[in-house]
Amino acid sequence: MSEHALGQENKSLWHSPACWVVLGGISVAMHIGKLPPAVPALREELHVSLVQAGFLLSMVQFAGMCFGLMVGLFADVMGLKRCMLSGLILLSLASALGASAQTPATLLLTRFFEGLGILLSIMPAPSLLRHLLKGERLAKMLGWWAAYMPIGAASALLVGPWVIHAVGWSPWWLALSLVTFLAFYMILIKVPSGLGASSEGHVSMHWGERLKLTLSSKGPWLIAFCFCVYSAQWISVVGFLPTITAEMGLSPAGGGVVTALVAAANILGNVGSGFFLARSAKKVLEAKALEKSQQEAREALKLQVQNAQGSASESVNGAYSAAAPSSGHYGTYRTSPFEPVIKPESPVAAHARSGHAQGAYPAQDAHHAQDAHNVQASKSDGPRTPGPFAEFLAYVMTPSGMSSRLLLMGYFTMALGCALAFVQINGVSLPPVWRFVSIFLFSSVGGIVPGTLFSLAFKMSPNSECVAITVGWMQQFSSLGQFFGPPLVAWLAVLVGGWQWTWGVTASMAVVGLFITTKVSLMLMKEQHA
Repeated sequence: MSEHALGQENKSLWHSPACWVVLGGISVAMHIGKLPPAVPALREELHVSLVQAGFLLSMVQFAGMCFGLMVGLFADVMGLKRCMLSGLILLSLASALGASAQTPATLLLTRFFEGLGILLSIMPAPSLLRHLLKGERLAKMLGWWAAYMPIGAASALLVGPWVIHAVGWSPWWLALSLVTFLAFYMILIKVPSGLGASSEGHVSMHWGERLKLTLSSKGPWLIAFCFCVYSAQWISVVGFLPTITAEMGLSPAGGGVVTALVAAANILGNVGSGFFLARSAKKVLEAKALEKSQQEAREALKLQVQNAQGSASESVNGAYSAAAPSSGHYGTYRTSPFEPVIKPESPVAAHARSGHAQGAYPAQDAHHAQDAHNVQASKSDGPRTPGPFAEFLAYVMTPSGMSSRLLLMGYFTMALGCALAFVQINGVSLPPVWRFVSIFLFSSVGGIVPGTLFSLAFKMSPNSECVAITVGWMQQFSSLGQFFGPPLVAWLAVLVGGWQWTWGVTASMAVVGLFITTKVSLMLMKEQHA
């Protein structure tokens, strides 16, 4: 455990430097949500086409899709804090330069560097939190960290239209540049330096070995695919929600508020996952402590019984050896001249016989012992082993299986919520209120997925030196999902002439997520029994 984590143990969670790491992530996410409210102004002032606006929206994911693994690979090499600071300052400068853009091409170039800054900022954050906190405090803060995206994006979606309407899009870019620079300064002075794998005494591996170990392990691939199908679903629904609400009859302002509320609802799931994971981690630690104390008590009792038996045996042998001849052999005698020769019993046999004579019958005891042995054998030979499905369900319901339980709940709710929101029966959809409730559940309960996956990154990583690479791999697949999800949903909507079948795409992704979650659960079960 890191000395910094031990030093923060007695401090309030919100007075920890980890809080500034989360706030830095929120400031980063605001740059992702700053563009949608500015699209009308950009189209008017810079003559940005719809295609160019689409590229501006997706360009921030391009860097993550291409360089996520590499940034995660070298985050520990360059230092976790240094990596995050580099991303924040790059993002701040790119946003400031973007404010002075006069052409769509210039703005597109600055958006690429913003995406690179976002990647450098968020990649080392989970590893930084692991070095700053421990136990259930870490689980809670990871839940807040997983909410950095909906908090930042929802804040920008809510505040952006007011700022742009009042002063224009360029000052909005400059304002967020200042916010990010403030986060850079606070992390610079509040977060300790020198945090990394080497700070905990681990032998540093060559980057090629860490890369090979991570990509040859099953765990990082599974949670990366989990993140991919989650992000593809979420961004596809939330990204097209303004268009969907407009078709439902809401005004642009009303659609913006609904979109911001749905994005903000994702915070509930993220924070909730941290709460449930922290509580389950506490129960697991308490169960391990109880099991350890019981094991120590059993060993102490066993040692006490062995010592008592040894003392009793020595006293009996000593008493009989004192009465026996010095040669150690027992003589023979006759009770009368007419009786046969009788050989005396050994001390051990006599002691055993005396024990039975105190109220037990040797033959009866032997009979009962044999019956008990037969009953025990019949119990052990019986078909008492549960089946694989029952064993899986039993594991999911334990505190150790909380991660699997949350993922299953998240993917199932996302599939159901999206289906209820978009499905049509004889051309009729649910009333608008119920459709909104369904999408709200889709985003809020689905929010437990990323929080749980960030927590699983530490368990599924091959070792502590590969955590940053594992998170980078997850981020790369998350960007991949955000890149292909919306075009796929839009293509289907155009193909069928509406949104009524788009739930089939998102539900299929959720089913894939459920299948991968089962694989992850089986891996965790195997590690627990090992």
